[in-house]
Amino acid sequence: MIEKEFNELCSFRQNHPPVKGEAISTNSELVKPVFANLATLRNKLENRFRNYKGIDLKFEYSKGASNFPNILHVSILPPDQKVSNGIYVVICFDKFGRGAVAGCAESKTHPKELDVIVRKKNNKDEPIIDVDGGKENTKYNNTFANPKEFYFELIDDKELFDHLETSLNLVLFKLNLIDSSKLPVKDLVTSNSFSAPFDPKNIDDGRRKIAREINVRQGQPKFRKDLLKAYNYQCAISGCGIQPILEAAHILPYKGKETNHVQNGILLRADLHTLFDLQLISIDPLTKIVSVDASLKNSEYNIYNGIKLNLPMELDLQPSKEALILREKTNNTV
Repeated sequence: MIEKEFNELCSFRQNHPPVKGEAISTNSELVKPVFANLATLRNKLENRFRNYKGIDLKFEYSKGASNFPNILHVSILPPDQKVSNGIYVVICFDKFGRGAVAGCAESKTHPKELDVIVRKKNNKDEPIIDVDGGKENTKYNNTFANPKEFYFELIDDKELFDHLETSLNLVLFKLNLIDSSKLPVKDLVTSNSFSAPFDPKNIDDGRRKIAREINVRQGQPKFRKDLLKAYNYQCAISGCGIQPILEAAHILPYKGKETNHVQNGILLRADLHTLFDLQLISIDPLTKIVSVDASLKNSEYNIYNGIKLNLPMELDLQPSKEALILREKTNNTV
């Protein structure tokens, strides 16, 4: 259905990648076929998702102003949402024509506190599908909550459409435009980063309860996001960089937003977070050396015994010595 437009847009970028200082006018004959493909892609998405679940959606594609845009994209916008200020579903095309990334995204200029997946940690990183434009407000790599990459040459668009539908469900759910009755657990987990936590007074079904519990373990979105950034998106003990299983571990128990401070937290892989909470892994307040309980001596976790935490470079982002001492005293009295 959209394979032709997808592949032709990629082919254009393969032959005409953005070159710094060499802008192409939006009136150039060269880009007229590109705009035609974008418009056709937009129309096909509208035909597929028009009045989706009874909701009036808008469909837009990148047009640029006087200069042709570096990053080509087609967006599906729920009511009252804009690319410049909102959450939406989008297909963004790689600037070198290698494919596209699709999913739920937030505005670059007015972020909505999504728990986004960091696809590009620094300027040296080069994602396979790179959707960072030349200007700060057109750098889209790190705006996706559930990015999925699709590569040139696209043969079958079913998987892409399935992902767009999943992404639409997530966005509409978090805008309170649909209910969660048909969302899988993994999508409910992702969806919790779009708005406030679930109300515990509500009666939840099993899937929603599981989703909430996973999010509680991961930590409040801002607290977790701050720790992810401080620890360079890696577990402080294992060095694991798989973002969905990294959790914001409290040194002192959560007792309100005041305890959601970076110095009262450590970024840990999910299993190590559990062991830390069970006091089977401890951290020396002065040396920041990890100690593994004797009961785990013959387990795979013993490799972490005696190693030093991978700490943030900035001292004011490192774990509080006082908090670790108080944790140690509290645990010893239990």
